[in-house]
Order: sequence, then structure tokens, then C-alpha cells
Amino acid sequence: MKTVFGLILVLAATFGFAQTPAPTAAPKKAAVTAKPAAAKSSLPLTGEPTLAKVDASGVLRVGVAINAPWVMHDERGEPTGYSVDIAHRLAEAMGWKLQIVETSWPRLMFGLRTDQYDVIISGLSITPQRARYVQFTDPVGEFDVDAVVNRGKVGKGGVAELRKLAHAKVAAHKGELTVEFARGALPNAEVVEVEDEDAAIADVRNGKLDAYVAEAPLPHLLETIYPDKLRALSGEPLARTAHGFAVRKGDVGLLRVLNAWIVYEKASGWLKSRSDYWFEETGWAADL
Repeated sequence: MKTVFGLILVLAATFGFAQTPAPTAAPKKAAVTAKPAAAKSSLPLTGEPTLAKVDASGVLRVGVAINAPWVMHDERGEPTGYSVDIAHRLAEAMGWKLQIVETSWPRLMFGLRTDQYDVIISGLSITPQRARYVQFTDPVGEFDVDAVVNRGKVGKGGVAELRKLAHAKVAAHKGELTVEFARGALPNAEVVEVEDEDAAIADVRNGKLDAYVAEAPLPHLLETIYPDKLRALSGEPLARTAHGFAVRKGDVGLLRVLNAWIVYEKASGWLKSRSDYWFEETGWAADL
């Protein structure tokens, strides 16, 4: 599955993206990409703790959904991105094999609750509503939510100028928190939930949509790729969100391990180095 970031490889030379090498990271173990298993139940599981099962099997199943640059596919079709790096590093630190299970955003938490995987590591925002159904780890990081707009519709300014646009039509990815952020920040706009990000961005470029709301760095990268058509809103972001891992309710043992790993890798500087690579640089685009 391609995302709009696949275009960056083609356009990188034209727009002079810096091919900054990635910070040194520990070698990755081969990950097995799996499709979600058939759902066993719509209710949270009880019984043997997940940590005990993972230790016994030696395999950590990680649920992900496409969400560039947290989760994407490289030129070989393999999962790559910030969250994929995190999953590899975590599994290696614990001596587990990694199995990546891909699903869609609308089914991401359902898959966790029905034992299709053991943990979600996919750029998932922490919210009190989601905490009714899953347990979140401590935050891994905080991220801005911005909008990229059609330059002909909103030629300058920030959120205030977009709010003034009559009958504004704004898109956001279905199943992501950006939908709610768009509705909250732009109450008079028509917010369209889309599943095909590439098509939505093309519609912003041709004027069928006025804006696309997404987490940074996507809006600013799109402005770089299409400077004549698109513009990232200036000034304050529409919102700001914190990301964490999610486990099933009651999985206290696994939660403690994950929180300890987050504290350890924040202190080591590894999490910051990977965040800088994926969110401040563009060299990773060459692998798409």
C-alpha cells in the first residue's frame, strides 16, 4: 500500500531534500508481517497475563495501521517508520521475536481487545475516551496537528483565515483523532472523513477540497513538494496530541515493562534520535 510519502522519492531530487543518514540504531531482527486473525470476541480478554504468554512463546505481536511517518511501506513492501523502529528496538531489548500485524485505523483498538495482537505501537493518541477500553503507557512523545491548504483558497495566514473561508471543505483520515481535532478547530467547516490519503491530497491540490488535517510533519512536507499548489498553515497548530502504546485492560505486567522501556530509551537518547530522524529530516524518503 502506498502513501503520499512514496511521491517524495520521485520528487526528492527536484526539491533538494537532504539525504541525511539515520542515527545509528541497533540492527533489526527480521519482523514477520501478519494479517489479523479472525476475531475471537468483542470483549476484553481475561485469564493468563499477556506478558507471561509473550515470554512463553518468545513472540511479541504488535498491531499497526498505516500512518506516515509512523507506519509506512518501503520499496519492498515491508513495514517501516518511527513506530516500526520502536517495535524492533523493544522486541530486541526483551529478547522477543517481532510479529507485525497490520490492520486499519477504525479496527486498530478492536484488534487489540480481541487478541489479534498484544500491544498497539502505531502513533496512537492518548485520550480519556480510548482509555475506557485500553490501558495506555506513558507518552512516547507529543506531536502537532496541522493543516495543509489549497494555496488558491487560503493564500496566507493560519487557522483564523481558514475559519473565515465560506463553506470550507476539510478532510481528515477516517479513524484518526485528526477528525475530531478538525471539527473542534473548524466548527463551521464540512469535515470529510477519507480512507485514501493520496486521493484526498490530490483533491486539495485541484481545489475539490480546501484543506487536509494531519499530524506533523506531513503538511509541511506537502508544501515543499507542491509549493505552487499547497501551503501549510502558519502560526499555532490546530491541536497537539501525545502518543503512547496501548495494551488490554488488566495487562499490568506488560504495561510495567513497556513503561520501563520508555523511561530507559528516553534517558538513553535513542527515542529522541529516532524522532529527529523521522520528523525533522527527509532522508528516509529514499527508502520508499
